Amino acid sequence: MVAELGACRADVRWVHADSMHLTLKFLGNVDIREVVAVDEALKRVAGTAQPARGRLCDIGSFPHISRPRVLWAGVQTDGEGLANLYAATDAAMSELGFPHEKRRFHAHVTIGRVRGDRELAALREAVGRQAGFGSAPFTIDSFTLFESELRRSGARHTALAVYQLG
Repeated sequence: MVAELGACRADVRWVHADSMHLTLKFLGNVDIREVVAVDEALKRVAGTAQPARGRLCDIGSFPHISRPRVLWAGVQTDGEGLANLYAATDAAMSELGFPHEKRRFHAHVTIGRVRGDRELAALREAVGRQAGFGSAPFTIDSFTLFESELRRSGARHTALAVYQLG
């Protein structure tokens, strides 16, 4: 799927497969003293959440395909497990003083960031050809607290903790 999108030669910085992830909650800059409280809250969230079955489906862009900036693959799950995990994570972080997310949760994995206008029409066509895309099912049974460091080459994510669901 990414190979076909990349073949259109649009000005996109593709996310390396090792860096692809679904973001439940972006915390921004966190003081090192707050990380312990975040860790404890996420342990509680994980303990009450149940694993879910999911799959990647659909390809789209934010804010809109007419002016794409972020290319994504949607994440579809059986039941409400992922939505409930998101809501519990947002609530737990809100209790620690992080703001509630005002936008509706759209489960997705960022696959690329559009940097310029080169070959946008070809990119739009390539995204359109991906209608109906779907991956093999997978199990969502954990989530990770990452530290992100922005670099010229893109964000570098370092896992601080992994939380098993249930």
